[in-house]
Amino acid sequence: MTELHSTTTPLTPADFWTPERLARLSSNQQTHAAQILTDFYNIYQQVTGTRQAWTPTGVTAALTALPLTVEQPHNYFVAVVPVLSEFFKVQTGKDWPAFERVLKAARPQLVEKHTTAKVNQEQHDYENVVAEVEGWVQDMRRTPQVANLTASDQRHFGNIVHVVTELLVTGKHLQPVDWQPDNLAAVMFGPFTHLLDESQRVAALYHLIPFALTHLFDYLEATEEGLLHAQALRDWVREHHTALVTMYDPKMEAFFEQVTTAMQKQGIDTQDKAAVDRFTQQYLRTNPELGRELFATDAQLKAVKRRGHRPAFSRKHRRRR
Repeated sequence: MTELHSTTTPLTPADFWTPERLARLSSNQQTHAAQILTDFYNIYQQVTGTRQAWTPTGVTAALTALPLTVEQPHNYFVAVVPVLSEFFKVQTGKDWPAFERVLKAARPQLVEKHTTAKVNQEQHDYENVVAEVEGWVQDMRRTPQVANLTASDQRHFGNIVHVVTELLVTGKHLQPVDWQPDNLAAVMFGPFTHLLDESQRVAALYHLIPFALTHLFDYLEATEEGLLHAQALRDWVREHHTALVTMYDPKMEAFFEQVTTAMQKQGIDTQDKAAVDRFTQQYLRTNPELGRELFATDAQLKAVKRRGHRPAFSRKHRRRR
């Protein structure tokens, strides 16, 4: 690679990470952003002898040294390339493409190095999925449709893509090439809402679901991942648009939490769907006024919600985003 002239004097982490810039990052990236930039500054100075300018060669050396120098959790290293990408886009101007190539080339090694012996194979596989999906999200954010979203909607977009993909790949053990409408229905009208943080369960996120899913299917169909049933998945999203954008009902969510607590007190196996169904039916017979209140809703929404029981899904391996 031909070396470029050094770029502008670096900003300090405190100067660079304004609230507006942080808002463009995912929750995990925001958590580690300041530490990543501070560590990178220090290592860059050690390997190049300067903090006054950036060069692609210096960045490559610093990224190589980073995992050998700092002791951080795996999620930190997953966030390194997205965080530094935001930084270098601002710092390098017209030279950004050369730095982008350096960052992309370093990502596989950074992500792979920090799966330690303490992490079991299942968690290892999950973290690799998270890293891969984050790469998809970053690619899609460069498209005009996603780039034109507000910072808040970009966060919602990323959260939707992550949760749906993690449910299908690590929950259903289905690679994108095998995704079909039935699989999508099972995760959307079931565990999807349950895996969102409470702060993420807002109308703006749900209104964005059809757009995010359609854009994800378009992206995967056009990449090497492949998506054999892309059109069928897009058709399913279009047919269930109303149910998707209105599926979160706080009363229903509170009901599932209440029933889960009651089942745990009775020693019911919440992973046994038949037992969950029997207990839920008995619970509603015992509390008929609750049943009338909960199910006096839109017929379509009621139908799809009955297909998914929050208690019958294990979330023990998923980290908070």
